[in-house]
Amino acid sequence: MIELIGHETPVPARQPHTDGARGTSACTAPGRQRTTTILHCPPPPPERPQIAAEINDRLAAWLGAIGLGSAENIAGVYAHDPGRGITLCHPGSEDVERMTAAGKMIVAETAVDDYFCETNSHRAADDQTTGPNLSLAQSAIDAPCLTSTYQARWEKHRDNSPVLRAQHDAFNDLKQISSPAQAQRIRHDIAQLYLGYNAENGWRTINRLPPAWQYLANRQMNSFRPCLTLTDVLDGYEIPAESYAHPLVQDCTARAALIATLHNDLASCEREIREHGLPFNLPAVLAAEERIPLDEAFIKACDVHNELIQALEEDTERAAAALPDPTVARYLLGLWSWIAGSRHWHFTTARHT
Repeated sequence: MIELIGHETPVPARQPHTDGARGTSACTAPGRQRTTTILHCPPPPPERPQIAAEINDRLAAWLGAIGLGSAENIAGVYAHDPGRGITLCHPGSEDVERMTAAGKMIVAETAVDDYFCETNSHRAADDQTTGPNLSLAQSAIDAPCLTSTYQARWEKHRDNSPVLRAQHDAFNDLKQISSPAQAQRIRHDIAQLYLGYNAENGWRTINRLPPAWQYLANRQMNSFRPCLTLTDVLDGYEIPAESYAHPLVQDCTARAALIATLHNDLASCEREIREHGLPFNLPAVLAAEERIPLDEAFIKACDVHNELIQALEEDTERAAAALPDPTVARYLLGLWSWIAGSRHWHFTTARHT
């Protein structure tokens, strides 16, 4: 059995009404009856600050080399602190090169989100190019096979776009430390991620929130799954492709990815409501759908997380019993380690303050 402990999780204190966002009228200012709730998760892994700092420095230098080294982006790396997140989520990895490769993929995916999806200084609110740009981002890691003339034009565009170059360079580094099967697995997971990005953009475009069931189904794709499935790559082994594709292992991977992504929803809830016209997280969705105060919806979202944790325990036991392979056991333990690191990083990073 996986050891679980109850973390005291802060409930949003007092939020202003989210005026102007259709579908969020239920997000009224919460009361003060409860200040914390319990979030069940494995205990946090040990910190490795020196390795984390080295990874961050390498990522900042890489951003400068590919044309994304603005002062804002470099500051964002150190605020986001991906090096710390990677060392927490992959406690079994001792290879800085491998962890840096994973960090590049995370930074590249974040750049795609920031430049192609988010409404900010990089993209106007009426911009309709999200879908086509996400398709190009996928092509940067899953190269098209065109005629020589069009291939040259595609490569020129890719190399002249810092965001696409980030995707391409990061994935090339990843291919150096992974098998072809592992690399193809990551391609598939990133395609799923970008499908989720596009779905979220659709809801933002019409300024509405989906029902909770649909939100969670989309969050299954718009998740940290590409990061979690790097577990064996970073630890220097490979779960056999047949074992990885087994339905029980797939259930564990999908559930773990959703759990880790809910950590983001919960930890960033207050910041999103403060910074975005349409907060896109599970507490906001539940508040709108059930017409309840945000603090109550936050607690319900924590309950969803805890139910998923219990289900993952059961999934893990079934998968381990059905597939008595040491690499499967190691991979499943890696998923739990990612969840533990994710929870700790999300609730202690400066990114969500």
